[in-house]
Amino acid sequence: MHERWIDVGGIRTRYLIAGSGGRPVVFVHGGTIGDANSASSADDFIPVATIMAERQTAIAVDRLGQGYTDNPPLDDENGWTMKGSVRHFIHFLEALGLGPYHLVGHSRGGYVVTRTTLERPDLVESLTIGDSNTVAPGGARNEGLHIRNPHPPGSREALRFSTMHYSFDPSLTSPELIETKLRILGTDKIRQAIAKMGAGGLRVKRFLPDLTADREDLFMRLEAQPIKRRVQILWAYNDPTAPIEMGYNLMRLISKHQPRVSMHVINQSGHSLYRERLPQFVRVLKDHIDGCYDGI
Repeated sequence: MHERWIDVGGIRTRYLIAGSGGRPVVFVHGGTIGDANSASSADDFIPVATIMAERQTAIAVDRLGQGYTDNPPLDDENGWTMKGSVRHFIHFLEALGLGPYHLVGHSRGGYVVTRTTLERPDLVESLTIGDSNTVAPGGARNEGLHIRNPHPPGSREALRFSTMHYSFDPSLTSPELIETKLRILGTDKIRQAIAKMGAGGLRVKRFLPDLTADREDLFMRLEAQPIKRRVQILWAYNDPTAPIEMGYNLMRLISKHQPRVSMHVINQSGHSLYRERLPQFVRVLKDHIDGCYDGI
């Protein structure tokens, strides 16, 4: 894939792109800005995006303040919140000018693409949500996993512990992935983000309260109105942080008003379904995209 940069409202934004033809499919990673043990980025999706690029344009983007994309310039709702991440992503799609797009969001990225589809359906061709306990009703288990991490935040050992415990089969985690995440964690801007969200207090004072309110608002909207695009939910049966019951809750919520919704549960996979069960993930994603044009 080719690395590209684009100005999004003054935010220097990194994305990866490959392939041509067809409606673009855009992959949106999870994680949280200022997380010392995650370092999620567009690179997470390189294997699946490379395969999808054989038939259409595939794009993976670094979300606001994550990967190599600039940190927010201000300490307000436009920056260090999920609301700010959604707004930045919408402006990114507008700046690319290639829509409408097939959106694929994993974990917190699932929240970003769902909100985007509700707010700007004109930018969206279809929606795929993967293992997102942020967008699904119910109780997530992320914090319990992080509390058990015995290693110093931001260290190789802490990152490996976190990555391995998110997996069903830790042997499928490549050493290259760990090194990629360590390089991201070592950048000045990520260290600044970690300091702001942790010692600076933005995680407790702004990010978490804002996210709680936004999730409640999202659930009320989904109870009352349809997502106006075809929806696919992909969930790992063995996800240790997003229990399968949350996926079922999300399916029930969306299917109330949108008949064109499907759910695929894939066995023996942890949180990163698109890595641990790559062939299955690609197969159902291709079928979902094709279904947008054959009336299914």
